[in-house]
Amino acid sequence: MAEQDHESNETLVDIREGNEMNRGGLGFSRRTLLQGLSAAGVAVTLSKPALAVQKTIKIGWVIPQTGPLALFAAHSVFVIEQIKKEYGGQIKIAGATYPYEIILKDSQSSPNRAAEVALDLIIKDKVDLICASATPETTNPVADQCELNGVPCVTTGTPLEAWFLGRNGDPKKGFDWTFNFFISAAKGMASFINIWKRVETDKRIGVLFPNDIDGNTFARIFPEIAKQNDIGNYQVFDPGRFDTPVSDFSTQIAALKGNGADICLIVAPAPVFTVFWNQAAQQGYRPKVLTPGKVGEFPAGVTPFGDRAINFNIEVWWSRYFPFVSSLTGQSCPELAGAFEKFANVQSSMALGYDHAIFEVVFDTLKRTQDVTKRESIRDALRDTNLKTVAGTVNFQKGPFPNTADTLVVGGQWRKGKKWPLDLVIVDNALATDIPVNSEPQAIAY
Repeated sequence: MAEQDHESNETLVDIREGNEMNRGGLGFSRRTLLQGLSAAGVAVTLSKPALAVQKTIKIGWVIPQTGPLALFAAHSVFVIEQIKKEYGGQIKIAGATYPYEIILKDSQSSPNRAAEVALDLIIKDKVDLICASATPETTNPVADQCELNGVPCVTTGTPLEAWFLGRNGDPKKGFDWTFNFFISAAKGMASFINIWKRVETDKRIGVLFPNDIDGNTFARIFPEIAKQNDIGNYQVFDPGRFDTPVSDFSTQIAALKGNGADICLIVAPAPVFTVFWNQAAQQGYRPKVLTPGKVGEFPAGVTPFGDRAINFNIEVWWSRYFPFVSSLTGQSCPELAGAFEKFANVQSSMALGYDHAIFEVVFDTLKRTQDVTKRESIRDALRDTNLKTVAGTVNFQKGPFPNTADTLVVGGQWRKGKKWPLDLVIVDNALATDIPVNSEPQAIAY
């Protein structure tokens, strides 16, 4: 990669040769990415340096642009474009104007890589604040590096339990430098359990959880969540953790069939889920209800299955149907989704709302910082965040765990679309009645 001057007034993005953005079915090639970054004003001078200010605010962003979790990163170029339009490369803090840089790093869907690039941002780039998005495989190692090195960090896209408990957080102490906003796994599970209860089934549930932070956390809390959500008369079958990647689910599928599991919950990235669902068809496993975590949230994750994806159900943490407004741009949820789809010519996903909201939190934090030359001051402003964003209110004082903010979630299903092949509609809003319902729950038809 060509040398880039980190002291110039630029927004910088780390793009490595050979990286392909279309590995997760996103429809972005590396050439398209670079063209988009150029259009977004990235790695070009945005404005003249502020003569009275020496410091450039450096913001690191770690996100899985490549690898099996790349579905989460489809909106990164667009988000940077939105920030450039709003701020033009400068931000006012405590009466002074500062240039800023956004340094984008690819975790490559690897926890080890996420930790490595986070440390690079801290040691080499000397960033003032780091944000990270998308599942504990990225957010947790990034947050751990920030906690160890005393760097303010805000993350999203990871359920609160997987972030806090997955990092061995102490509810009596919390963390000093790191914060996470997203839905809780408990409410996420409750949102699709509410749908399960409204579809006629034999009340037999099969769960397939991977042997990773998400899977082990979900396996740990699912029995209690099920009990709390009044499905004590349902039978739950769990054949045990599976390691990824995996090329054969025959044993698990035979067990699900043998136990009559007509409700199935699987948590797996797109390539792994593809193996499972194709083999389920081959082996005649036809659940009436299917909840595919880490896939069902994304158009690119379900569209390849065509009609076989109709009535997949999933928790919905953001949608064009949500009634929120961005504090950064003033856009409503449908306006933000429409702007992305015009920009990229691909369907937006719920990750858009949170990738946008994380920078709402970042810039709100910086504006409230008393002394931007001190990381402790940035950390204190981040800790005191209470902001209405396009993803809902982010308030780190309310928990449910220290250093976390719990956002809203409803239940949705994929249906035939009009503009796009499939559309995720909201079918249950018991957990957030202010969010409108579009349809009623339905069983999968074969």
